[in-house]
Amino acid sequence: MRDISSWQFISHGEKSTLEKEELLSPNNIEYIMKYPRKFDGSRVNWEDINEVIGAKIAQLLGIKTVEAEVAYRNEKRGCLMLHFLRQYEADHGEPGAPLLVAQFDSEYDELQAGELKNLELVIKSFSLIERFDYFPIIKADFLMMNVFDILIGNQDRHPYNWQILFREKDDIFGPLYDNGASLGWQLDDNQLEELLINPVKMNKYYKGMKVKAGLLGHTQPRLKATQVLSYCSIHYPDEMNTISQRLEQFNIKAYNQYIDQFPLISDIRKKFLKQFLAFRLKKILSAIQKEEA
Repeated sequence: MRDISSWQFISHGEKSTLEKEELLSPNNIEYIMKYPRKFDGSRVNWEDINEVIGAKIAQLLGIKTVEAEVAYRNEKRGCLMLHFLRQYEADHGEPGAPLLVAQFDSEYDELQAGELKNLELVIKSFSLIERFDYFPIIKADFLMMNVFDILIGNQDRHPYNWQILFREKDDIFGPLYDNGASLGWQLDDNQLEELLINPVKMNKYYKGMKVKAGLLGHTQPRLKATQVLSYCSIHYPDEMNTISQRLEQFNIKAYNQYIDQFPLISDIRKKFLKQFLAFRLKKILSAIQKEEA
């Protein structure tokens, strides 16, 4: 793990719930350093660590993602990420939220403020994104993002946590970032062990998951992950079939080896990260293939 205390400070970066710094490396490459939120000691927080592990999972699935590593700056641990606008040679990037507001105006606001629940909310949310002007070029990546979030248990994919990158030759869906609120990030070792020894609790943890699906900006996620997965499998069979193939080809051995050598985390957490992902891979594949049948 690198100590980047000597790197040049540029700015505090875009508005975020987490402390961020934009930095310039000694070889003039731009990075972003993101620090985990501070708690009073009553619960754990592995948000920066899970950002790095999430990026590795995405890479193994062939998903565009930020290049991330654990680093230290002025004795503070954080997640160091290569500035992806430079990485993808984009003129600029725009988060989903302002683009959706610009196109749908009050309809988008009504979706955020509405009281719909369960499948009705899933249908309403996806009926909006399906009419989004950029949906044809982001469709496959947007669906992959949602399956990835369910796989890693990411509950914070609000519409500021994905971007469209605008480039001279084309516009593309940006790499995934802010994947840290995942992988049991606020569970301590005792809670992890309970899930490990009790398959019923592990399954309940999966089935009870709620997401924002890149569309809802509330503090608490409102969409049931299993309903999002079912909806996508029924309405986008070609894309979900491709996603299913990518999940089947996931190199679980390489992932397990990566977790085994990862520093800082306990043996219990390493065991959980391996079992958690293997469990969810099977559940998601089963759900997609059930709807395809």
